[in-house]
Amino acid sequence: MMGLRLAKTPSEPLQILCLGAHSDDIEIGCGGTLLQLKRTYADLAFHWVVFSTAGVRGKEAARGAELFAAGSKKQVILKEFRDGFLPYSGGSVKEVFEELKGR
Repeated sequence: MMGLRLAKTPSEPLQILCLGAHSDDIEIGCGGTLLQLKRTYADLAFHWVVFSTAGVRGKEAARGAELFAAGSKKQVILKEFRDGFLPYSGGSVKEVFEELKGR
């Protein structure tokens, strides 16, 4: 496996943006990479965004963020877009990204 070196300023945590359409997408899609980043870098800030978290899926998404980002700074954004309809909600999804820019 090839190593990955990310540039980071000493005074700021390494910013990690995690995006998932569903509550388990981040964990399944890049969970191993996130855990490796935690082992490699002491100071991380996770921005964990999941777009479709209706019902019990919201609790799953919040728990995944808590476990994977444990010990790090984190911002968790859970939205309840209708599952399977994200392409039709482009304007609303874009607003979420605009909100992230301001944080």
